[in-house]
Parts: sequence; C-alpha cells; structure tokens
Amino acid sequence: MKRLTLALLVLLALPLAAADFELGIRHVVSKTMGDSGDLDLALGRGFGATAEVFWTKRWSTNVAATLVNPEAILFPSTPPPNDVDLGTLGLDVYSLTARWHMRPDARLSTFVGAGGALVQIGNLDDQFGQTFYADFDNETTFVVEGGLRYRFRPSIAFELGAMYVPLEAEPHVRLATDPNVGLPAKLGLDPVIVSVGASWRF
Repeated sequence: MKRLTLALLVLLALPLAAADFELGIRHVVSKTMGDSGDLDLALGRGFGATAEVFWTKRWSTNVAATLVNPEAILFPSTPPPNDVDLGTLGLDVYSLTARWHMRPDARLSTFVGAGGALVQIGNLDDQFGQTFYADFDNETTFVVEGGLRYRFRPSIAFELGAMYVPLEAEPHVRLATDPNVGLPAKLGLDPVIVSVGASWRF
C-alpha cells in the first residue's frame, strides 16, 4: 500500500513533465468468475477514481482505486440447507497499469493495459445471528484491462473499460458455531470489473 501511495504521489507531482494529465471518476460493476464453493457473490456495484499520466500519445500510466461491495450469501451443501446472509464482501482494488492507446488522435480510440494491484478484502459476518465470522489478508496480484475512449472535447473524455483481476483469497474463520456453515480453504474470486465514467485533462 505504501508503494502504491508513493507511486500515486509521484504521478501527481509530474503532470508538467508528461504530455498530459487526467483525473477521472467511474461507476463500476463487478462479477466474480472464480470458484467460491458454497459462497455465492452477487453482482457488485461501486465507484472508482483514476489518475493517468500520458507520457506520449500512445503510452500512459494509470493509477486507479476501485471499490465494490458484492452481496455474499452462503448456501451450505450439508443439511439443513439454510442460506446464511453474510452481508457484503468489500473488494478495494488499488491498481497501477501501463496502457497502450491505439489511434490516439481519433475521437474514438481503444486501449489495452496490464500491471499490478493491491486488493483489500472485507470480512464476512452472519447478518442474522452470531454463528459465523471470517476475514481476509490483503492480496497482491496482476491485472489486465482494455476499453474504449471517446474524446468529447479536448479536455473531456468518456471511457468504457473492463479489468480482470485474478484473485484467490484464504479466509480466516474466527467464529463458526454451526458445523454445517463453512467456507473452502481458498476462495477463487477472479472479479471482472466493468467501468464507465469520464476523465478531465489538464
């Protein structure tokens, strides 16, 4: 987290040295694609913020903070088959990626990118009882992304993007009073995050 924060500060301190500098906001939707066993994670919604430095017309560095909270329901496979509402599983993804922009001078252009991310994962807590509680360590992983940018004005661009975050997390179960309620030793989360938003160029 300290390294990512330092990288963000460096990016914010160097807009005059780069070709262009943009700040953006995003509305995001996430879908977990991995195998999480009896745990079902619904479609999550959230928001994001970005800071992007364009070193050339084609190359940029993008720092993004993406926050989503998918609802978590546990469906025990062992009787009784009662579902357990575990609230939401917060996923805070702090990513740093390098982007390659195709047709950068066109009004409508595309980009691809890759880099790394720090993911802070929230806890899971029985919402209607005191039978289950689990939390997670922070995880680091790589990310890949791609998307479309529409240059509405020289200083304003709209962006539609998608980011894939391969992510496996190990739950630390602190409380489990019902033997029929439990999680796998590891959860495959692998969220795909779709974002739509706008950026302002300085």
